[in-house]
Amino acid sequence: MKIIRFHKIGGPEVLQFDRVDITMPKDTEVLFKVKAFALNQADILFINGMHYTQPKFPSRIGSEATGEVISVGEKVTKFKKGDIITTIPFFTNTYGVQGEYATVPEQYVTKVPKGYSFEEATSFWMQYLTAYYALFHLGKVKQGDYVFIPATSGTAGQGALKLAKEIGAVVIGSTRTSDKKEFIKELGADYVIVTNEENTLDQLTKISGSKGIKFVFDPVGNTSFNQQYMNALSYGGSAAIYGLLGGTFPEFPILDLVRKNTTLHAYSMFNFVCNNELLEEGKKYVLNLIERKGIKPRVDKVFDFKDTIGAYKYMLSNKQKGKIVVTI
Repeated sequence: MKIIRFHKIGGPEVLQFDRVDITMPKDTEVLFKVKAFALNQADILFINGMHYTQPKFPSRIGSEATGEVISVGEKVTKFKKGDIITTIPFFTNTYGVQGEYATVPEQYVTKVPKGYSFEEATSFWMQYLTAYYALFHLGKVKQGDYVFIPATSGTAGQGALKLAKEIGAVVIGSTRTSDKKEFIKELGADYVIVTNEENTLDQLTKISGSKGIKFVFDPVGNTSFNQQYMNALSYGGSAAIYGLLGGTFPEFPILDLVRKNTTLHAYSMFNFVCNNELLEEGKKYVLNLIERKGIKPRVDKVFDFKDTIGAYKYMLSNKQKGKIVVTI
């Protein structure tokens, strides 16, 4: 089979197509023929050596894919040959799904939701689960709370917006330039701040008033929170920093946190889905929401397998307004 691998740290240029033998699944593993896979910012961090999971070379890559089951291990109980499945993202040094075939442990596999295409089915777990655990386990967000989602047009930001609005929170989105302002409004944000044109802290304070911002879902990292939202957080409020779009790791402002009893969480969805009880809870919530509301992820652009490296370069352009998917 042909797969995407990398043999050294770097950007998309280190990715290459390698041919390797297909190995049969063992124990609780599921082997499937990949129809589509999705790209994530976590993949960029992984090949750059900046993800908390470090690669072992040569390393496969990717954790979101959809396809048809070819074979299952002897301990698999929920899936069989011919099932159409999609994977829940998790990170290890052993598995990777970007290629013609992939193998994933059974607990990270689900059936494709009714009415979902292959492209849609490979695009929703990372988006919604990343938002789910952050909003409800860390942020304790509830109806009427103010939630700030920087870089809202990103896929995780879109997921957080949908889930926060579903429970009746007031969502404030942001974008660096006005190009995506109307798009974020169309997604359902109550307010949108253009950070290159407006003072973010002033706008957050004005919008939330004396109540303050209960929770921030922050993919930027670096020190932006000091200038943009720390002083707008409510007493006891919190933020989850789950990305590194700013390019550098943040330094935590201890005194500011103590003064307002606020919390900055260094957050990854992967630290939740490794717990089987929390994994099942997240699965149930998201699938129930899909069934009740018919929500679907937005797919921005679809690339052919041979153009996978081009898909990664497109991701780095930050032009996308949804998921980037590769089909085989």
